[in-house]
Amino acid sequence: MRRARPLMALAALCLVAAAAPAAAAAASASADPPASAVYAEYTGELPAGQQGTVALDLAREDYTPTRLGRVLVGFTLDAASGSALDPGMIVVRSKSGPPPYVSVPFRHDTPGSKSSYTVAALTPGGAYEVLIGSEKNTSGAYRLSASLAGDANADFQVNHDDLTLIDSLAGTTYGNPKYSPSADVDRNGTINRLDRLAAALNLGAATRLRLTVENPLDTDLPAGALALADVSPTGFNAVSAPVTFTLAGADFYDDPAETRLTVNDKPVPAGRVTVGSDRVTATTALADGRNDLRLISVDALGRPLYHQATVWAGSNTVRVTVVDEAGAPVTEPVVVRVSLTDDQDVYAEQSTSTGQTAVPNVPSRTVLVQATASGNRQGIAGLYAGDGSVRITLRGFAPPSTIANNDFSQGTAGWNTGAAPVTIKPHVEGVPGAAPAGLAASRGNRTAAPAMTPAEPATTTAGAPAATSIVDNDLTLGTAGEGEQSISRAFATDADVSAVRIRYRFITSEVPGGYFGSEWNDYFRVSLRSQQGGGSAVEANSMNGLGLGQFDYGSGATGWRDLTLPVDRAGDTIQVDLGVANVGDGLYDSQVVVDFVEEVRDQIRPSLAWNNTAGGMDLTYTVENGDLKQAGTIDVYWANGPGHANRLGAPIFSQSVPAGTTAGSHGPIRIAGNLLADDPAGVTHLIAVASPSRVGALADVQVAFGPNANAAVLRPATIDIVKDSLRAAGQRTVTITSTARTPADQARAMFQNLTNAANPVNVNVNNQLALYAAPGDAVINVFVQQTQGLTLQQILANSAAIRAAMEQEINNQGPQNVSRHCADPATVNVADLGAGVFNATNGPLFVNAIRPRVTRFIDERNSNGCYHIEIQ
Repeated sequence: MRRARPLMALAALCLVAAAAPAAAAAASASADPPASAVYAEYTGELPAGQQGTVALDLAREDYTPTRLGRVLVGFTLDAASGSALDPGMIVVRSKSGPPPYVSVPFRHDTPGSKSSYTVAALTPGGAYEVLIGSEKNTSGAYRLSASLAGDANADFQVNHDDLTLIDSLAGTTYGNPKYSPSADVDRNGTINRLDRLAAALNLGAATRLRLTVENPLDTDLPAGALALADVSPTGFNAVSAPVTFTLAGADFYDDPAETRLTVNDKPVPAGRVTVGSDRVTATTALADGRNDLRLISVDALGRPLYHQATVWAGSNTVRVTVVDEAGAPVTEPVVVRVSLTDDQDVYAEQSTSTGQTAVPNVPSRTVLVQATASGNRQGIAGLYAGDGSVRITLRGFAPPSTIANNDFSQGTAGWNTGAAPVTIKPHVEGVPGAAPAGLAASRGNRTAAPAMTPAEPATTTAGAPAATSIVDNDLTLGTAGEGEQSISRAFATDADVSAVRIRYRFITSEVPGGYFGSEWNDYFRVSLRSQQGGGSAVEANSMNGLGLGQFDYGSGATGWRDLTLPVDRAGDTIQVDLGVANVGDGLYDSQVVVDFVEEVRDQIRPSLAWNNTAGGMDLTYTVENGDLKQAGTIDVYWANGPGHANRLGAPIFSQSVPAGTTAGSHGPIRIAGNLLADDPAGVTHLIAVASPSRVGALADVQVAFGPNANAAVLRPATIDIVKDSLRAAGQRTVTITSTARTPADQARAMFQNLTNAANPVNVNVNNQLALYAAPGDAVINVFVQQTQGLTLQQILANSAAIRAAMEQEINNQGPQNVSRHCADPATVNVADLGAGVFNATNGPLFVNAIRPRVTRFIDERNSNGCYHIEIQ
């Protein structure tokens, strides 16, 4: 007696903790018949009237038993193709010890066939033999197959997903298209509660054995396998630079027609794109400014490849001169950083000891130039890169003013305003009056706009200024012609001050004027520096860099923003610097409005961190400067940035801190993962707020995409579900390694492997038949029919028609029956999530959070190192 195929052992299976029945029942189960649950096959010949014996040794490492220490295995005896055998008895007996418990009656004939069937409870590590026979004195070749009883979804484990699927098919009988033999555990032709009870007896059982090897098409490349070379997403690139994508661990398919590169949604002509085995290179592809790159290609196995990136290119050289406050070149080490205001993560940094440097390849956009040197000296200026040069004055600390005027109650006293256009007016909290509007035009051909005036204070319904018991003024620094206007202030802090905070907003008439996104990209800068503490806090940004969503369109004003700088508690000297500039011309004015500069005496400093052991996140806080004198509250918010002004909605968690709390660190206080779902649009952070000046920020969880994953086909709601589940697990990030292949993708990949020139076509056909179940085999048979009598060259010449026929058969069979990765993304979102980032504790937390919210969940860590999800 012989085996048809050896049992294929894969990596050890790690089971996920079973979800609670109530949670599992909430999941919608796929009603599509699953792939085969058979994990082993044995074949041989049965002579008429004789009994056969199949030896069966259960290696402990191949199985995970139920809590009772056993595994319920279903055995099916079939006649091999063309055999006259009528299968008969199946008896499983132990070679040593008591006979195995049988939980399901033996069936001579299963629905619609002469196959016989039984279930036996076996113990891993045990040695058994299966006795088989025939009926009606028949003889012939047989096939004995083994599967886990109750493995309704064919993922080689029995868990609550299987029970949910059986529940969803309750009442389905043989002949119904939805009938599944794997869900009919007792094989009586009807799926009912008895099948669920039988499956429940096998709950927790699993095997790492597989009948066939995994389809390489379903094995994803690791993150980073497809990478961008020759140009940098974080630097300035030459317009003439080639754009190269390199591939590791696979080869690009050698048909250039399967590779497409677009720049800003425009295809790069095929004549400029070269496809090699490990790289795709495009020449003359970049334009001055922003270049959104999107590569879609295929590897030699037929796996789709995707890469998206944004690079900035230019042909301008910005020459920077750094001088001291006397106007002399600075000849000591200075670090010069040139940043793009559209995206300040794009920059170039150089060092100079001559007071001169030049930065090449700068796009024709507004850039900020910052120079820093020892002693916390700093200089900042901005320019349109096409203007070519900029002079930066490196400034230290001015003598501190003795005038206490951080609230502008004394006008501009104590501020170094020079000739800058500065006004002081009563505070306006809400949206100020609308700025003048204009029409967009080409450079040098704009209509001059009226000069901006500071906003008027709020009024009562009677039209009189609102009453106030204190002086509450705002300082407005405006532009006056092209270029920057700036002011500053230096002051000393008291010994009990722990931080300094400035509150401000930016207003530009360029926004209602219709110039957002243009080269007239006015900028502002606000900075705090401490002399003794040695720290600095800076926001230097522009209209384009902030994004249109940050502005009230009618007025061109942002919301209130703030910076906070920790200072030396023994007393410190603080330098405040403000600047605002018209860029490109002086026609449309801009302003920086300052509400106040605050000396902070708050004692509570909060912070947040993800908890990847218990899930959710941890809140900790420090009480500074002695025991807490006054009770406080820490509120946790969703936020679209790291500051107090970035809060979105009401607090999602609050923690009281009573007066008398001792100085030092406290916590952690766990914030449960179930509080961290249903985030509003635009969330980038979670923040813990003890006061406007005391904010602890934590970047929100992130979803990345691997080289086989097409981010464009996933709905935002799908990404939201993944993010909610990451927060529940306290997991900072995950990579989606693969998404759905369309039926056309699947047909192309199968055709590609069937025509692999390394083998004869008939060998390729046999290799592919070994990888697919019956629906996939049907597609391969279409290929065989379409190519009968053709040479390889003729097959390739007729590839379009052959692939079309294969695609039609994929649709006929049901795309997801051919491959779990093959579906219409408009109907079903399919994604594989790299499971390697999870640990033994937070992996189950993630699974329990995501399982009830998806249509189908499969633990594929054993075969593909991932969690597979489908969402209809």
